[in-house]
Amino acid sequence: MSRYIEAAPHEGDIRFTVGVHPDEHVSDHGLAPYYAMDSLLKDWGDRWKTEGKPTETIQFMGEEWATSFDYSKSGLDPWDYSDFQIEQVREFHFYFVATDSPHYSGKRADQDRRVRGGTITVRPRWPNLKSEGKPVSVPNYGAPYIDVQVQASNIPHEQYLTLVKRVMTAYGIAGRYFDQPHPDSHINDLAYYVRLFRGESGPLYAPDGPIARAHTLIQGDRSGYRKHVEDHTKIPGYYVTATVEDEKAGELIRGHTLGKELKHYYPNHPDEYDPDQAPHHPKFEVSYQTKRTEETVRWSDLEDARRELEETLLNCLEWCGLATTAESDAFVPFDSYWQLSNTHEARKLVKCPLPEIESEQEHRVMQLWGQMTDTDRDVTELLLTDGGKISPKDAAERTGNTYRTIRTVIDRMEGLIRHTYGEMELESKKIQQELLKRVRAAGDRFEQSIESATMDLADAADDRLPSAWARLRREYAISQVDGENCRKLLKVGYQPSDEVEAREILREIKTMYCQHVEPDIYGVHVVMRLADGSRRRWRNLRNAFQKSVERHRELERQNERAREMFDFEAWMDAGCPPADEWGSGG
Repeated sequence: MSRYIEAAPHEGDIRFTVGVHPDEHVSDHGLAPYYAMDSLLKDWGDRWKTEGKPTETIQFMGEEWATSFDYSKSGLDPWDYSDFQIEQVREFHFYFVATDSPHYSGKRADQDRRVRGGTITVRPRWPNLKSEGKPVSVPNYGAPYIDVQVQASNIPHEQYLTLVKRVMTAYGIAGRYFDQPHPDSHINDLAYYVRLFRGESGPLYAPDGPIARAHTLIQGDRSGYRKHVEDHTKIPGYYVTATVEDEKAGELIRGHTLGKELKHYYPNHPDEYDPDQAPHHPKFEVSYQTKRTEETVRWSDLEDARRELEETLLNCLEWCGLATTAESDAFVPFDSYWQLSNTHEARKLVKCPLPEIESEQEHRVMQLWGQMTDTDRDVTELLLTDGGKISPKDAAERTGNTYRTIRTVIDRMEGLIRHTYGEMELESKKIQQELLKRVRAAGDRFEQSIESATMDLADAADDRLPSAWARLRREYAISQVDGENCRKLLKVGYQPSDEVEAREILREIKTMYCQHVEPDIYGVHVVMRLADGSRRRWRNLRNAFQKSVERHRELERQNERAREMFDFEAWMDAGCPPADEWGSGG
């Protein structure tokens, strides 16, 4: 038996193709189930107004479920076929909800929130399908069929087809119609989650956690789809998500092929719940993203898809040092839709590849930066500042070089620059950040920066690794000069984008200086110039991050003394001069 926790099924969207079979020797039912639904609609007649929508109660998975039947206009033109007698083409909807769900309102199924429930939507299909005389793009099997879409939540995905048959039977529609869905039946959405106690899940959404690092390290700089959201407005980790495209999935875990989303999140109002209620605590979820996956995931691929999503979830937990078994007390045991248990299926856990990927990318930057020419720098800065991907031809025109020179740069900088289909981009967000640091720090001292990088490489080759302080000085172009009114003055050549980044750098400087230079940092000042040109100076590095309550109090005391000493009558007699004039006359 596997010792890994079994994740809970969450959202699901699966489309079954019913009524047509790939083997011409096997009988099919075409639009027969659709005709049965149309008859149900017409047989109900005026009761739509007097009794409301048809409802039925079913037994499914040992529980009671409320269902209801409805319809809507489809917008399709009637089929131009002699046997098709329906004048207005409709879509049919079957709503279902578990009556024992804690969120069940007792209302009719279509009016309930259906937190544990969903909708079955049935659409007719036939050859040469049209809407308002224009062709509609749908699969054409040379025969009529129906499209059955199941959208549900908190129900095992493998039970969706059984659920369809159970609902249809309740309304007098033969379940046998749905016994053999076409192999093209496919999955649009699939998600699995675990719920951890608040306070346990921090490593998942931390800046160095798997969500953030998967985005930074394995997604291209400009190509494909990039999405990374961090919303901590309501609570730390409120909504943190990153998308991994299918072509990058194998870099995260070898053999994986699905585009997916990693997501840590709370409900809309997490603090409305008490600690003994499940929504008080966050979910960590991994979901299949059909738009980020080139290959179609079929209904027959469900088990493989589930395995990959669960493996991604489990590995992220493992990489953070979090629990991966049901016996752990890190998981919330009172989630209404998830029973803590270990899966019986085999699951693969691997060593986290992200530190190695990060180290390799940093090494590439250091190695190639130390070999850069002026042309290399021109192309690098263009890729850092350009708003999108750029072709080698455009790069040649904008840097004043020949096309052949740009191709030489691409070849020489393999590992930093990706060149596909006539377009150039940086390999990853991490490489972009590392290069940006060096370009900003180098400024007009480009040659000196290159020489410094070359020295780092030589030290590494001889196993003479420089201290962390030396590397930090080179990374941010920190120089130590004699300063007035301070013991030591550290000038930072790198220009932070804003005050927030400046303080992050200041924390690094403080930490490394204390560990590798001297523990006494009293009288050590740091000066930086921000990207907007403003200059910042931090005095007494030891107190740089302490709360400034006392400082504010002292300022208040100084202002009060100034007000007491101010001669108001003399100021009036002088004609209320401006402050600078008053000061010059004193």
